Amino acid sequence: MYKLNRIEDFVYVTFPIFDEYHDLLHCFTTRKGGVSKGPYESLNIGFGTGDDEENIRRNNLIVFDKLGISIEDVVETDQTHTNNIKYVDETYKGRAMKDPKYTDIDGIYTDKKNVALMSFHADCNAVFFYDPVKKLIGLSHAGWRGTMTDIAGKMVRALTEMGSNPSHLKAAISPSLCQDCFEVDKDVADMFIATDIRYKDFMVTRGNKYHFDLWEINKYNMTKAGMDENNIELAGLCTKCRNDLFFSHRGQKGIRGLMAGIIMMK
Repeated sequence: MYKLNRIEDFVYVTFPIFDEYHDLLHCFTTRKGGVSKGPYESLNIGFGTGDDEENIRRNNLIVFDKLGISIEDVVETDQTHTNNIKYVDETYKGRAMKDPKYTDIDGIYTDKKNVALMSFHADCNAVFFYDPVKKLIGLSHAGWRGTMTDIAGKMVRALTEMGSNPSHLKAAISPSLCQDCFEVDKDVADMFIATDIRYKDFMVTRGNKYHFDLWEINKYNMTKAGMDENNIELAGLCTKCRNDLFFSHRGQKGIRGLMAGIIMMK
């Protein structure tokens, strides 16, 4: 389930599971509403993509402006396809569009208000977490490696250590590669199955290619960590199938922009 929202030409995704919480701001951007050209058209928010850096800067500012977020409140991931997660607070703010104070962090979480967590995506899952009881949020970049090594379950356990009852947690999985489009060879399939034999339940074989359902694997890992599956919402939108609306690393053969996941307690 997802909702497409529009502010002028800025189009972004939200999740109905979070609708009732008026103190929560969340968003998954699309490629609509920015100034970039060519394969980065138009709302590319990712540095290091090959796009003009001034356009990327302007695109970031468009996102913050449309959502009413202060650039000084943003805390970004430093993604390297790990399952490393980190607690962040106000001391990490103020470094949007700069290198953060840490490396190799694919998930961040906080109990502080006005800390806008931000991650970057071009086929990989953004997994949003909110505890409406304890007032905690988390955001994970779950590519296939992070999904395989259980970054989503790791986030549930980290929030639990902060006092969360996992059955109270609400979560949403962003637009990302669907099972048909996530195609791997036997070496990667073997890595999945060696990590957790149950991952085989989320795999189909077509010829000599293997297709894993990363949405359902993340959901499985979250329920294994104690979440109620009814509290997990899948957008069900594929970034490659909908390359008109999203950037796709596979769909654009690596020459593409990036979308952002953002979540903040106001």
